[in-house]
Amino acid sequence: MFTAKRVPLRIILPFAWRPVLFFLAYSTLICLLFQIAGWHSLAVPFLPIGLIGTAVAFYVGFKNNSSYERLWEGRRIWGSLVNASRSWAIMVCDYIVDRDDPGSVAEKELRCIRERLIYRNIAYLNALRIQLRRRTVWQECVGAEHEIIEHIEAFRQNDLDKELGQFLSKEEVESVLRKQNPATHLIRNQSADLRDLRARGLLSDYYHAELQRLLVEFYNQQGACERIKSFPFPRQYAFFGFLFVWLFIFVLPYGLLGEMAKMGDWYTWLTIPFYTVIAWVFYTMEVIGDTSENPFENSINDVPLSAICRNVEIDLKEMLGETGVPERLQAVQDILM
Repeated sequence: MFTAKRVPLRIILPFAWRPVLFFLAYSTLICLLFQIAGWHSLAVPFLPIGLIGTAVAFYVGFKNNSSYERLWEGRRIWGSLVNASRSWAIMVCDYIVDRDDPGSVAEKELRCIRERLIYRNIAYLNALRIQLRRRTVWQECVGAEHEIIEHIEAFRQNDLDKELGQFLSKEEVESVLRKQNPATHLIRNQSADLRDLRARGLLSDYYHAELQRLLVEFYNQQGACERIKSFPFPRQYAFFGFLFVWLFIFVLPYGLLGEMAKMGDWYTWLTIPFYTVIAWVFYTMEVIGDTSENPFENSINDVPLSAICRNVEIDLKEMLGETGVPERLQAVQDILM
């Protein structure tokens, strides 16, 4: 997620310089043919081209709104996961007590049980984060964005076993890594622990039902993330948006040439700067839509999953009374991952 108020040139230039050079060269060639070679038939009325531009603008606006909705939905889902994780920690800390025979279970053992359940929740979020960030065919980063991310020291795609090893026992890590969807089986392990605690009398039937409800909520939100991850933005909208924008970019200079020629021969050279600006605006709108389609693809615009997981880890560890909690992740080069 980009955090600065304005996007600096170091991010704009890597994806902008190639198309800008193309727009300059293309419009210059057309002006040379018109002025030097005498191809005055290149100038056409602007009305039909303006109609095309209006239609393309509406289409790109629809596409960008749809792309933003996918991005914002991803952020809402992770907001729900944060809330559910905090609720889980509160309930685990307050509900798991020695009800039937107070004093028969040492407080140290109860603390270990609470810690195991809360640490497994942190591991679950990190497992889900890493699973979502695995790239699919349609989720390749734009080259310039990929280069920017690779140079951010704070962002590293940790191996799943190393990440889970911070919160789980070695045996449990090995067990869940044998599954195709480790995050799903971590929630399954949570449910098995709750069942055992209920059987031991450390969890009442009502509290057991409440905690199980939260586990169902985790599954619901995970499924929503996987729906976004596994179902791409419809290709017919993405592809034809790209096609229409470039169609308009290719025909635009001929209409501008005709308008500028009405003011005088040398005014036709103004086609070059005006065309370059208009073409770049439409091109950039198309790029913005493309980079917002998939909120978990490791681009600079995606949901800051690493920062969210770290914030949850801090909150839950402090609920346990721990003091050596990690620092919150900070944006590096104005990018928060």
